[in-house]
Order: sequence, then structure tokens, then C-alpha cells
Amino acid sequence: MTDLLTAQNLFLSRARAGGPAVDVLRGLSLSVRSGETVALIGASGTGKTTLAHVLAGLLRPSAGQVTYKGADVQALSQKQHRPLRCELQMIFQDPYSSLDPRQSVEAVLREALLFHPLSEAEKQGRIRATLHDMALPEDVLSRRAHEFSGGQRQRIAIARALVGQPALIIADEAVSALDVSVQARVLNTLLMQQQRTGLSLVFISHDMAVVRHMAHRVMVLDQGQVVEEGPAEQIFTAPRSDTARMLLQHSREKELS
Repeated sequence: MTDLLTAQNLFLSRARAGGPAVDVLRGLSLSVRSGETVALIGASGTGKTTLAHVLAGLLRPSAGQVTYKGADVQALSQKQHRPLRCELQMIFQDPYSSLDPRQSVEAVLREALLFHPLSEAEKQGRIRATLHDMALPEDVLSRRAHEFSGGQRQRIAIARALVGQPALIIADEAVSALDVSVQARVLNTLLMQQQRTGLSLVFISHDMAVVRHMAHRVMVLDQGQVVEEGPAEQIFTAPRSDTARMLLQHSREKELS
């Protein structure tokens, strides 16, 4: 497998009212290969969501570089960036702010197919199949995002990311708002698309069982740095860092409570 996305020595600082700037990312590097799922785990506030936004080109790092298929994401012009949006999708943690309330569900999904050379029949077929995968009826297409519950909105957001069959999806707590049965269906859909198309995933979750089910490789973050990295089974069976051990212990205690 070849590297699809790489990040080299990322730093990002944020101003803080009445005090010095805070370093959110501190010299962080990673790579994601074609067909691979890399999970990012860590306590809240360790930089996972910030890193996701930098990888997706939504935030500019203070220093460092993100490349997708060898091209510097930050150096792309607006015209060059449009095709990238077809290949690189992000599922946001908050389904309420990630969907335009003025758009119908059909418009949301069609927008993801804008730069795809598909016939009208192919687009309709792709949309219907994706709705089915997300356990959503076709009559949702004429409705707007504000009419749905949080879990339904999240499934619509996931459908938007999947419908264009991108090369890479950055998923930030993508299934946390879903009940267990729907969550399993969505996760299996992601795995099937990965097997079928070679989809790569950057997967952020606090649910260690989900991470173990999905990830090939796990990166453990603490205070904006990678403190441990390795194959998923190694991290879960023989963690080396205190951070990883603490996260796994907390997960076990949560399961028992």
C-alpha cells in the first residue's frame, strides 16, 4: 500500500484571551495508506479534532505540511481544490452544524456528486443505494436537515461522505450519535466500501470497541503529540504508553459500570 495522505511536523497555535498562545498540535506527523484505517485516540482536548480539520484542509497549520497524493493541500488553488473535495470527505462530530438547513437531503447528496462524470440514472442509483445503506427511506430526499433527529442527521452526513465513493474519509466521532443497531450497520457499510473501493479512513472515536473493530493502525495522542503508534492489536493487547493504558482502563471500567 502507498501513502495517500501524509502530514509532516505539524504545529498549530491558538491565541487565548488574556494569556499566551496555546500549542494545540506540537510536531505531529502521520501517514495514511490506500485502503487503510488509521484511528486517532486520546482524551478530550488532545488535538484530535484540530488535526482532522488540518488534514481536511479546513485549518492552516502554523508550521508543517499536509500532502494528498503528493500535492501540498495548502498550496492548491481554489480551482484545484474542488476535485480534491470529491476524493477527500469529512464527517463532522456535530451533525447539527455540518448540514446546510436550507438544502434538501437530495441537494446535499447531489452536491457530493457534482464533479463526478455520472449519468442522471447513475446518480439516482448511487443516492438510493447510499440511503439504503444508512437505513434511510427515499422520502427523506425532499425534506430538509432541520426536520430530522440528531442520529438521522448524522446518517445523512455519513451518506453525503460516502455517496461520491471518495478515496479518503476523515471521520470525527462519526457514529457516536447513533444507536447500537444503526451504528453496526454504518460501520459495516464503511468496511464494505473499503473492501470494494480501497477507501482509506482517518477514524476518531472515544469508543475503544469501535476503534478495535475498525482500525488497522492506531495513533495515541496526548497534548498535541503522538505518544504511541502501532498496529491496532498491539495497542490493545500490549500498550506501551501510560496514555494508552489509561484510555483502555477507562474503557474497561465504563463497560463494567
